Amino acid sequence: MIAASAVPEGTPIIPVGPDAAQAACSVIRESVTHCCALDHGHDPAILTAWLANKTPENLAAWISAPGAAAWGAYRGDTMVGFALLARATLVLCYAVPEALHQGVGRALLQHVETHARKVGLSAVDLESTRTAERFYRRHGYVPHGAVQTWAGLQAQPMRKVL
Repeated sequence: MIAASAVPEGTPIIPVGPDAAQAACSVIRESVTHCCALDHGHDPAILTAWLANKTPENLAAWISAPGAAAWGAYRGDTMVGFALLARATLVLCYAVPEALHQGVGRALLQHVETHARKVGLSAVDLESTRTAERFYRRHGYVPHGAVQTWAGLQAQPMRKVL
């Protein structure tokens, strides 16, 4: 595990377990709903499909899965960002609207990559939303495969060689 560190705004990034699933679920749902309009276009059917599996129960199971590692970004006692690495795939990396453009996502991504190197991974894969693609490109991720579509959403497979 990586020791807690802070982004310039004083937001510690700490490893989290399944007990953080409710807070992580709230972060993800708020971020998708309010920050990812480029992807869902405020279409209720797309939002419902996207969020259907984003439940505290599923998050707890994903965090507990073999090969998974998760981190939360906190302001006080409130989680404002969450990232989940499942083996070599970054499956979730979200921040609440109030934490955007303040280094929270970057700090979470750095923790994921540091952990990946520590456990011997040579690359990190992910599927980016259209909203997040520029963020990942800025941090060295490149397209790695054809765009995927599902339930009205597009996802660009990306990879960063570590």
